[in-house]
Amino acid sequence: MQKNVPSFGRFISIYIDNPCSMRGYAMTDDKRTVLVFGATGRQGGSVAKSLLTAGWPVRAFVRDATGAASLELRNAGADLVPGSFEDREVIRSAMEDAYGVFSVLPGNLTAEEEVRYGIAIADLATETGIEHFVYSSGASSGDTLTGVPRFDAKPRIEAHVCRLPVTTTIIRPMIFMEMLTRPGFGLDRGRLVSLIRRNHAIHLIAVEDIGKFAAAVFADKARFGGRTLKIASDRVTGRELEAAFTEAAGRKITYERFPDDVLAANADLAHMAKSLEDGPLSEKVDLDVMRKINPELLSLRSWLAGSGHVALEEALGRR
Repeated sequence: MQKNVPSFGRFISIYIDNPCSMRGYAMTDDKRTVLVFGATGRQGGSVAKSLLTAGWPVRAFVRDATGAASLELRNAGADLVPGSFEDREVIRSAMEDAYGVFSVLPGNLTAEEEVRYGIAIADLATETGIEHFVYSSGASSGDTLTGVPRFDAKPRIEAHVCRLPVTTTIIRPMIFMEMLTRPGFGLDRGRLVSLIRRNHAIHLIAVEDIGKFAAAVFADKARFGGRTLKIASDRVTGRELEAAFTEAAGRKITYERFPDDVLAANADLAHMAKSLEDGPLSEKVDLDVMRKINPELLSLRSWLAGSGHVALEEALGRR
């Protein structure tokens, strides 16, 4: 249902103290309902699953309550709320008596739609008295806008959210490991083509780790409320990508960067490549701190050998 597209910004260590509300901090011992948007998508689905595993009641906002992913959520114990982002009263009703909201928006929206819906969800959370609002932004969101609507949508939502009188945590997931096994990256031809040079490094995150981070955030408002958290699972160079995929595939996989002419013809790829070289996506995340928040943190190798194995086999053309 959703795909996260990294946007643009500045980061200091892994935390940014920001103007998001700092009031009402308390350790959350009583686990009350969390409304999860995008619950049939990657991020929202991961968050819903992790919250349910941790014993949180989950209210899942879904587009189609009869779809396979929705039924799987219901069978796992989630309450389903069918609706669309245009259904303000449905959203308002879904927030009634909820403790928290996890807000993530699908990648198929226009920039204008993303900003409008993201702001509306946050406003409704404030109006209905939500105690902890968690917004999933992009790893390169920040104070400086790029002038590219697609990359500027998330920081615009962040800026609005941080002006609201609601305790907020913003998470900024790094580039998904899952992106590396999508069609078009060359794995079926024995190559892995991506955005960094062989000697440069990239931070990656397994989508299932996003859910575990979100569950940790909801469990400790005192620690995470009012903060912005850039999250990652691993940091690898192009050479290490080559070695990890070769090991997982059982045959040689050669790593290479997208050619300059390809990047020149694709503004989104070019923007991300530049950010990975000398912008926000190049900044280091302390993985030791990440492990303290999420002790089950997945390395790229462990992801490829575990939950990413099926996607790898499909990308290799072996399924």
